[in-house]
Amino acid sequence: MEPGDVEDFADDLLAYGEEHADEFGGLYVDPPGSNSVVILFTANLAAHQAAVDEIYPGVRVRRVEYTKAELDALMESLDLEAMMSDDVQPLSVGVDESENRVVLELKTNDPTLELTLELAHGGMLDVIAFPLPGAWSNVTEGDGWRLLGAGVTQGEAYTVRAATTEDQWAQLWDALTLGGSRPDADLDEEVVVSFAHGIGSGCQEVRLDGVAIEGGVVYSETSDPLAPRACTLDLWGGAVFVVALDRDALPADGFTLRLSRDRVTGEGGGFTEELDVHLP
Repeated sequence: MEPGDVEDFADDLLAYGEEHADEFGGLYVDPPGSNSVVILFTANLAAHQAAVDEIYPGVRVRRVEYTKAELDALMESLDLEAMMSDDVQPLSVGVDESENRVVLELKTNDPTLELTLELAHGGMLDVIAFPLPGAWSNVTEGDGWRLLGAGVTQGEAYTVRAATTEDQWAQLWDALTLGGSRPDADLDEEVVVSFAHGIGSGCQEVRLDGVAIEGGVVYSETSDPLAPRACTLDLWGGAVFVVALDRDALPADGFTLRLSRDRVTGEGGGFTEELDVHLP
């Protein structure tokens, strides 16, 4: 029998593993995207090698310590909601079949928690602990720029805007629907721009780390101040930063305004991530 695409044989290999659930540790493709399969068992490797060779020639059989059933049972027993406290923020749990472990990711400032949890589960659990985030704030100024305002809105996402006159500045502020009074800006000495970074309904915090003015291109630099965390994939709106740029820091004839250094959304997505701004 000549080997073909692994997808054609995956169900048969899984079925064989499930028939031997008391020894089956799972399977994975290595390297990813190839047709090279590794299948895992806790015992009787020679017998399993002969059997899976009949299903899919070239499968590599590897010995592991724990069965897939044991790992799945441990994963299902970990109640992330019950772990949640002021000192612990669980992020995710899953089975890493290639490492033959359950992997739990969480945030904590308790230096003993990672080892305590791993020891409590006899080596089957790998805990990856991140520190809990502390207080954070936006950077408010830098070379050639200052932050005028920030907020979140459902009316703007993946969009940049610019104003070079008082009328345009009034229109820009109204379009952002951030509420409150329009901040003061001297449009003779400054250009006002806005950066609206797309956010989901679950993770709306975005930190402004800086504004780059490089070679006729201006873009915002941001980060997630609460990372790592599990966020929803929906598009709820935008985290908006309104910035005044010193005209003296810009090319005399104009500049290219970008949301970020690199494009976030695909081409043709309908978002204005880049804008050419002409200066009088």
